[in-house]
Amino acid sequence: MNAEEDRSWQDVFGDMVYWKFEGIPSDVSVRSNAGFIECAVKLEKGARILDLGPGLGGISIELARRGYEVTGLEWSPPFIEAARRRAVEAGVDVRFIEGDMTRMTFDGEFDAVILWGNTFGMLSDEENVRTLQGIRRALKKGGSCLIDTQNYTALPEKLHQGWLFSNEDQNILMLTQGTKDVLRGRFGFTVLAIDLVTGKRHTMPMSWRLYLLPELRHVLEDVGLELLDVYGDDPAKVDWKEFRRGEPYPYAVEGFTDQAAKRILLCRRT
Repeated sequence: MNAEEDRSWQDVFGDMVYWKFEGIPSDVSVRSNAGFIECAVKLEKGARILDLGPGLGGISIELARRGYEVTGLEWSPPFIEAARRRAVEAGVDVRFIEGDMTRMTFDGEFDAVILWGNTFGMLSDEENVRTLQGIRRALKKGGSCLIDTQNYTALPEKLHQGWLFSNEDQNILMLTQGTKDVLRGRFGFTVLAIDLVTGKRHTMPMSWRLYLLPELRHVLEDVGLELLDVYGDDPAKVDWKEFRRGEPYPYAVEGFTDQAAKRILLCRRT
């Protein structure tokens, strides 16, 4: 393994304790995310979608419910087991397969690829490039991908405040400590989850490589992906007052500013 390749993200997604920190997405949030994806990617019903890192499968299942043919590629065995069970309970057909997005072998199979939930930046530079190369190969010519990333200016500013989070739900205590590696352009926090009954500790190092947008544009171009639009959620630019629960989230091109927490990239295979 290359020295640059830090696979510590495996400790984050290794078991279901991650969801005790992150929180399981609500059905309303899932519908709103899926609705935005639908609006941004603009696919015909029946189109083939690859959902990378689907977690518990909520968005994959919702997109399948809306008439798309969905494949979910998930590294975490407990996550994929839960996703398959939830798909059966929902009565929809989703092909959930276990695999590593940094080592994909799909070849021109999909109309669109979705990488949601800030997973992309958690990978090393080498893994990021391999993932983008895999996305490009997986897409049909002219196919689209939608990548959810952390905004470079927003996350470091939050980390300066110092984060402390505790949750005693189900006897789990969680503490966070901000982390910064300026030389590598990585920012994040480490979560320590402590089971108050057994004393078991689980450490989740969450660190994102935060690319400047021009830097990221060059990386995309190098692998054969054209950046079409960048969406954001700056409340001063996006009208959240008229947003109704369950409707598509109103992320917008004009909403991408230095105050936006979201930086969502819409790309096309060239």
